[in-house]
Amino acid sequence: MVTLRRLRLAAGTAVLAAAAFSGPAHAEQVVVVDHDRALRVEDPFVPSRAATDLGPAPGNRSIRAYPSANGPRAVARVLQRAGRTHAISGSELAGYRRTYRRARSTWRRLAGARRGELGYVLQSLERLALARRLTASRMRVMFLQLRRNRDYWASKPFPAAGDRVSFRGSELLFQYFPGRGLQIHPLANFKKANLLHGACGRPGNGKPVCGAQPPGPRQGSPCRPARLRRLLDELSSLAVQRGRGFVAWEYMFDFGGGSPPWMSGMAQATAISALGRGAQLLGRPDYGTMAQAALGAFEVRPPVGVRARGPLGGVHYLQYSFAPRLFIFNAFMQSLIGLHDYGKLGRDGRATSLFTQAEPEARREVVHSDVGDWSRYSFRGRESTQVYHELLREVLQSMGRRLGVGGIYCTYAIRYRGYQTQPPTVRFSGPQETVRNRPARVRFVVSKLSVVELKVYKGDRLALRSIATFRRGSHSFPWRPRSGGRYAVRLGAKELRTGRSLRGRASGAMLVK
Repeated sequence: MVTLRRLRLAAGTAVLAAAAFSGPAHAEQVVVVDHDRALRVEDPFVPSRAATDLGPAPGNRSIRAYPSANGPRAVARVLQRAGRTHAISGSELAGYRRTYRRARSTWRRLAGARRGELGYVLQSLERLALARRLTASRMRVMFLQLRRNRDYWASKPFPAAGDRVSFRGSELLFQYFPGRGLQIHPLANFKKANLLHGACGRPGNGKPVCGAQPPGPRQGSPCRPARLRRLLDELSSLAVQRGRGFVAWEYMFDFGGGSPPWMSGMAQATAISALGRGAQLLGRPDYGTMAQAALGAFEVRPPVGVRARGPLGGVHYLQYSFAPRLFIFNAFMQSLIGLHDYGKLGRDGRATSLFTQAEPEARREVVHSDVGDWSRYSFRGRESTQVYHELLREVLQSMGRRLGVGGIYCTYAIRYRGYQTQPPTVRFSGPQETVRNRPARVRFVVSKLSVVELKVYKGDRLALRSIATFRRGSHSFPWRPRSGGRYAVRLGAKELRTGRSLRGRASGAMLVK
């Protein structure tokens, strides 16, 4: 069994920078597999997990982790048919058969969790074959995933949930989803492409936009055009013919009630913009052609495409092709940013039209993302986590930077920044007088979700102490004063969302008769 070592740099590995480069403080880690070695290294071009997280699963579905008895026969039939009709070449046919045979053999030898992880990837391929959905273009993705999973689970160290994994000679990122093996993550890969491109571009002017410094390439990242070219070449080869003449980069695992193959509007738009940038930087018009071939996803209804009627009646681009009534604010606006940028970069009227068709719906939806002291993750859905609140703020900032700082996107980016930095305010609101030995309510107003502590003193003596959690608004604590006189009221609030323990205080006085 090989061991997993932590390194900042490892020479001779395709996904790493040159040995002389000192990575920035915020470089992400990736597990690099090099034959029998697995090295955990830092790579400045691997996007953060927060930026590529698929979000809370919109539903649940039990999954099988083991191949079916009918799977081998179905896979053999599909491969034979594809070879006979020349949908795949003879060498591809032989390679796919060899990969499948070796994966089944390895799976039979494994036990425990490793057997389950490889078994899930095997049965995902077999499910597609049984459903007659294992097309020639999907074979490239599925058999690559199967080969990489077979190589990894046979002997490599067990990864942590969410670990990114790459293999020597390749720029592709795989991600470990527990119970689902290593999966190609289209959004993470195209975000990586954008980071590689950003390191080769001109730095920003350093001026704040919409109340904060805009995100950009990690400081000190070197320009690596060869890595960008290799990554975009690999991703272009994995584009799948999905429907009505458009290509997509699909997710090949079960997630939140959706079965493979499904697609993401956010990942698709990120792919389009990354290909457009690559075409311009590297002088590769074929990347632009691939980007144009992907635009059709935004013209086709789910579950094939991602174009839906939004909650306010306009056009909305979905995060998940299998969830047509889930309207995620940050994902929708990131889709719009990708279309906007490609339309401008490639002078593509079709992309610009797709942007302008949906942007009015986004403008109306933004208002509904605000709960008064924090943001929502989705329309009429749960409130954002700390990570998703910041992500939405950054996306709004990006929209404001593109469309004008005086618009609604900047307004809400600044507001959401305030929710992260402003301490809670708490105000004593009465009563000014009450009567002893009778139930009373000590009223107050708090500006955001907080733990509120009340202390009531008569002179130096503590007469009451209460503590509880309250949402934004007017609330009260019960009190039954035992004696008359003048009392001092002290209120303290500690907000609960930002992780910064921001605090506010207030005081007042009461007369008990």
